[in-house]
Amino acid sequence: MTQTLAAIRANFLVLTLTEKCNLSCTYCYAEAGQEGAELDPETALLAIRSCSPQPLGSDKGQGRLTVELTGGEPLTVFPAVKEVVERASELEPRPRLALQTNGLLLDREKLSFLLEHKVGLGLSLDGLPQVNELTRSRTGKTLEALDLLDESGAGVNLTVVLTRHNLEHLPEFLLFCAGRASIRVLNLDLVRPLGRAAESDLAPLPEQIEETAPRLVRTLAFINSRRFPPLKVREVDQVLRRSREKEVQPYCLAACGLAAAVDAKGRLWPCASLAGREELAAGTIWEPEPEKLSGKDRLWGLPPECSDCPTVKICRGGCPSRRLAETGRPDEPSPSECLLRRNLHRCLEQGI
Repeated sequence: MTQTLAAIRANFLVLTLTEKCNLSCTYCYAEAGQEGAELDPETALLAIRSCSPQPLGSDKGQGRLTVELTGGEPLTVFPAVKEVVERASELEPRPRLALQTNGLLLDREKLSFLLEHKVGLGLSLDGLPQVNELTRSRTGKTLEALDLLDESGAGVNLTVVLTRHNLEHLPEFLLFCAGRASIRVLNLDLVRPLGRAAESDLAPLPEQIEETAPRLVRTLAFINSRRFPPLKVREVDQVLRRSREKEVQPYCLAACGLAAAVDAKGRLWPCASLAGREELAAGTIWEPEPEKLSGKDRLWGLPPECSDCPTVKICRGGCPSRRLAETGRPDEPSPSECLLRRNLHRCLEQGI
């Protein structure tokens, strides 16, 4: 099969290098385990070379491609990671590279390679050890990875999947993160009813969200009055930045039709969170269907009932894939995300 390069309009590309994982998280959307397919590095490079990033905002020239390497757990196939990173680093223009890991297999040699090649690092951790054990396990190994990152002087973004187990403990977790020099940003991801989480009772309760939001805002302000560089929480930072915008922007690059995800079998999807939903498949990397990545017929835009909401510039209608997972329709807002965003907005606006 042949592939015409630059066929995919995408500024953000997620490559699932393997379906295998050395954890068995209770909410895993991909239901990853000890077995699974692996993406051939040649296919991964083909995907990178096939992307044609577009100008964004005030860009005068072509936009730059960002590539995220993920899994499963990508460090279980570190030789593939090395090959993709080394060869992608030789491309012109060089894409931005990032890797999302649980940290269990991170050691000095791997970290040195990733830092040398300027690979941005994301680490998954759901809270203090006793809390993280409830959903992820093997917390000690993840903390060892954080020790290495602290020693190296590197920065890392933490992804925290919010469940009813950890949400109310989030302020205490912020204090823990404040003492780790490597932790720069926390990204809060409300658990989605997908994969292993589909039939669970992991979703945070509304009263947990309402009670925790002001405590989170106050704790973060306390930390950042004493820490430099400041610790950021993505969702709080978005309130501060987006409230000054004049118009409502699209939620993400996938909502603009400028993102793509390649699974370990080489299949294409408009977003990694949508992989496996057959009605949203966009062909394969060898035979792509770019029109199915555009999102124009997927209702990824602003849900009608969001247009008059005072928080709309900040939440931008919420994550389309979360809307689809929670409500079954991408044009209906996610109740949990709405509640979190509205409460954070209210707390910051009122100086709580």
